[in-house]
Amino acid sequence: MHLPTYASFVYLGLLAGALLIYLEARRQQLPHMAIVDAALATGVGSVLVGRAMYVGVHWSYYQTHFGEALRPWDGGLAWQGALIGGVMGTAVACTLRGLPLTPILDLLTPAAASVAAFAWLGCHTASCAYGIETYPGQGLLWRLSLDLPDLYGIRQPRIPVQLLGAGWSALVLAVVLITRRRTPHHGTIFALWVSLQSLGSFGLALWQADPMPQVSGWRVDQIINLFLCGVGLTAALAMMIRQRPDSGSG
Repeated sequence: MHLPTYASFVYLGLLAGALLIYLEARRQQLPHMAIVDAALATGVGSVLVGRAMYVGVHWSYYQTHFGEALRPWDGGLAWQGALIGGVMGTAVACTLRGLPLTPILDLLTPAAASVAAFAWLGCHTASCAYGIETYPGQGLLWRLSLDLPDLYGIRQPRIPVQLLGAGWSALVLAVVLITRRRTPHHGTIFALWVSLQSLGSFGLALWQADPMPQVSGWRVDQIINLFLCGVGLTAALAMMIRQRPDSGSG
């Protein structure tokens, strides 16, 4: 059976993420079926809202190609929408299963980071989120460039945004795995990942050339990424303050 390359990479990310969830859930001796339900609800919410946001942002195209809007495996998920949908799905599952939300978000974070890295690789193979063209004399930009196609198959020296995104996401995953057992504050690992992933996506969007609506010269996804970065940092700080042991007790 033939699988679209983009979807194949996302499936690999999901498989790696599922393994990370299983190992951590077993270490914490958490109820496996409840965690499975939470992970499935997170995945469903991520795909539905992520695809809906992508289609909404690019509605000028999908209004005349609506059939393609129902085929997310061909590429096209707004990770910001996937984040929102995933949190919504997790919240529903935690409510139904009687699980605390923030520890479960921390548990699922490495899986989200894994999917992000593989999704960037999928974009590389599908030529979505392609980079700007570069020319001799541009110094570092020219040295970074590779001969890559855009979404329409036109090959030019371009910034390999997708590969840089995969590298950044892998680095963020490493940070998450290293720090998750070193902080007692529930929810901070998830907030840290949101902050770092958003910050990287904001920077990489400076080099993206794929069509995107703009506001005052800024790409819409950049504005959303900057907002999410601020929300993540604020949430992490608030959780650390709220969960800080009372220094005056005892």
